[in-house]
Amino acid sequence: MTAAFEGYAPMVNSTKDGFDGLSGDQAKRAVIETLEEIDAGSGMVQWKIRDWLISRQRYWGTPIPIIHCEECGMVPVPEEDLPVLLPDDVIFSGSGNPMETSPTFSQVACPTCGLDARRETDTMDTFVDSSWYFMRYPDALNSTECFSNRASDYWMNVDFYCGGIEHAQMHLIYARFWTKALRDLGLHTVDEPFQELLCQGMVNAQAPFCKKCNVTLPVSNRGKECPHCASPLGERSAKMSKSLGNTVGPVSMIEQYGADTVRLFILFAAQPTAGMDWSDVAVEACHRQMGSIWKFVRSMLDWGDDSAEIDSWLEESFATRRQEWNDRMDSVDLRAAVMTSHYEVYSDLVWYHRRGGRNGNLARTILSDWAKMLHPTTPHIAEEIWMLAGGQGLVAAVEIDFPLKESGTKEEKSPVKMSSVLAAEIFLQSVIDQARQMKGLAERHLDEEVTSMTIQCAEGWKGEMVRKGIELVESDFPMKKAMGEMMSQPFAQSDGIKPLVAGAWKRVMKQLFRWSPTYRAVLMANLDEVAVLISAKDFIAAELGIENVQVHQAGDGVDVGGKAKFAFPSEPGIAYL
Repeated sequence: MTAAFEGYAPMVNSTKDGFDGLSGDQAKRAVIETLEEIDAGSGMVQWKIRDWLISRQRYWGTPIPIIHCEECGMVPVPEEDLPVLLPDDVIFSGSGNPMETSPTFSQVACPTCGLDARRETDTMDTFVDSSWYFMRYPDALNSTECFSNRASDYWMNVDFYCGGIEHAQMHLIYARFWTKALRDLGLHTVDEPFQELLCQGMVNAQAPFCKKCNVTLPVSNRGKECPHCASPLGERSAKMSKSLGNTVGPVSMIEQYGADTVRLFILFAAQPTAGMDWSDVAVEACHRQMGSIWKFVRSMLDWGDDSAEIDSWLEESFATRRQEWNDRMDSVDLRAAVMTSHYEVYSDLVWYHRRGGRNGNLARTILSDWAKMLHPTTPHIAEEIWMLAGGQGLVAAVEIDFPLKESGTKEEKSPVKMSSVLAAEIFLQSVIDQARQMKGLAERHLDEEVTSMTIQCAEGWKGEMVRKGIELVESDFPMKKAMGEMMSQPFAQSDGIKPLVAGAWKRVMKQLFRWSPTYRAVLMANLDEVAVLISAKDFIAAELGIENVQVHQAGDGVDVGGKAKFAFPSEPGIAYL
């Protein structure tokens, strides 16, 4: 067995002849038939569908086309008298059914016998109309029929439907029923109403909760005892509702933080399909992020036109972020899209600035596209940035026309492919983060401030091993045989390296399946790590607050602190002095 068994297992040790060996639907049918034969049960189909009343005592709805006659009973309104229109002379008193206040509507003659009769005053629930409105929409000016077969077949079905999770067992099922019923009547040929469906989650907030009674109570009970059992009340996350009173008014939050901050929090707090807990702390964090973006954008406008080597990295990095954002928006992965537009792009720009980048022309080009990425979530700051970047009109009216990559082959879309320009900066950031963590430990160990650092990068054969390991995983190679595969590689044939391969491979295997796609891509880029770090020596020293940085490959220089044996691709040996 190479994977967990997920199907229906066969029945065993049954007291009924013929059951052993049966599984799935076959087993279900056999058990049901036996139970029915001995009158001990019967088969049932259970639908997770809720009853939904069609009638409402409201004005705003479709009148039910029925007339009540004392002689004839319930009589349908003749087809030539349809549709039944809502009356204009109703009285809205705040109680009762407004339709009953209109005598011109309710008092009619029976279409069958002509005697005085009463028109049905209930209206259809709005779900009746909302179950087929999408078929009327593309043919809304049609005055002779509900919609034409030609228009419906051309425009339907709906490409994308987004609605609350509570719709799943109610509106959506009835929408499917109406679509299929109208199809069977020959009004169109569409089988399903919606091509793609997304059910959004609920927004939750804290509310009083009694653990003993397992009941959530209105917020008016906060700080009190349970009204049912007198136990102390705790708190739990519950769906925001008027009945519980655990709602947060958007107006007050917008007045305090601004609409953009509230929008950013809602879209970043959770995936659209997941529930989310309201958090004032998280709203404040989003507000700080918005402030950081705005402050940095204003500083970018003061940059000159000096070009630098790091410019090529920013251009390529931003193009990658732009592609990621577009792909995530297309797949309605809104949280990931916001992560890209509001956090990762900002972090890239800050890194570019730290690395000495100050190219104003490049900045203005990027700001224009960045404003387009920011706009769906935070439109107000996006419009300001668009204007500062020299954009004409409103960014809301501008088509997003990013130069995006076409879907390519599996190899072209492989997550383990990355340019050396991008990989080098990710590697550099990683080394600085590792060194910063180790600096404090070194200073506590030496009991003094460190002033210099030696970095020993991994030998070349370790990089070959790591890249080969990633290739094996990507090709679904049976990893039980991977050790033998490694020992057969050219890099493992040297007498000095061969004894070290087994131990190094064990280290790789412990981490291989934990590495993120980005980390794997950096490793597969086959960087000259020594060259990357030597070119950034002064920057590394400034970032860490030390005077001197030495870099060499393990085995080529002095093994400071015995760190050479620990050096691994993307994880060099680091020693402070």
